Amino acid sequence: MKAVQSAAVGGRLLQNRRLRAQLLLFSGIILVYLIFNGVLDGRLLTATNLRIILSHAVFPALVAWGMSFFFSTGIIDLSVGSNIILSANVGCYLATRLNLGMPGLIVGTILTCMLLQHLNIRAIIDLEIPSWIAGLGAALVYEAITAQYMYTQNIMALDLPNKYRPLGNMPYLGIVYFAAFAVAYFLSNRTTVGLNIKALGGNQQVAGSMGIDRKKTVIIGALIGAAFIGMGAVIQISYAGRVYATTGLGSLASIFQALACVLLSGSIASILSPPVGILVSSFFVVSIFNVLTMLGVPSGTGQDIFLGVIVVVCGILSHLRHKGVVK
Repeated sequence: MKAVQSAAVGGRLLQNRRLRAQLLLFSGIILVYLIFNGVLDGRLLTATNLRIILSHAVFPALVAWGMSFFFSTGIIDLSVGSNIILSANVGCYLATRLNLGMPGLIVGTILTCMLLQHLNIRAIIDLEIPSWIAGLGAALVYEAITAQYMYTQNIMALDLPNKYRPLGNMPYLGIVYFAAFAVAYFLSNRTTVGLNIKALGGNQQVAGSMGIDRKKTVIIGALIGAAFIGMGAVIQISYAGRVYATTGLGSLASIFQALACVLLSGSIASILSPPVGILVSSFFVVSIFNVLTMLGVPSGTGQDIFLGVIVVVCGILSHLRHKGVVK
């Protein structure tokens, strides 16, 4: 009886400590926004600018939610950016060249993304190739396929007509953003596969002793994650209106903001669950670049340097609790 009471008291203390940490975190974030808003003479926290930040946060958030479903199991797949580019090209081709319209764009992009991600995961698991090596190899292949297609078509980019781009505008961007968050939160916290993924991320040996099938869980997690990433690809091409081919692992740059969100959410995982952490991180990371733009820091140089620093710092913070080398 005393043990039960002690456990209940310990649970309440832990919950209160977590609540205090959450209040402190959000208070700090609000303070940062207020400081920068003052520096920018009130231009940061205007309705128009917040709308811009929200619209830019959707793509990295979707990709981050997707990556979290297999990154947390130890699968570090760096082919996500090239997968997005190739999948978006397939969806655009189905929508425009085969006249399948919006259904072709959305379904084609998501299914292609899931297929490519499944091939990557099977290569990693069945062939026992280190995930980062398999990911880089797959990235080179997917980039080459996209580049070769555009070369044969004698085009620099594949354009998506305006009639197929409603998802790239408000209010649809906001609807997708919060709907995807709700789905990610439910899958992560209220389903067996979500709980199994968390168990694998915590300790794979313990998870195995609990009867969790690692291979099955990783594959299902990768497919779920790919669906989010595929939707991110749809949002990206709908927003930008075109997709360019890249070579030489240039596609990696397209996922750096999403990677920063995953790492930052990992650093605050004891305070906020990963889906919530990514929601907060995506808006905060995009806000930083919005501030840099307003301060006149050039994109492509200064902002990329800053993004690299953010990724490194977030990576350090997310692994402070780990001892030794994190693979």
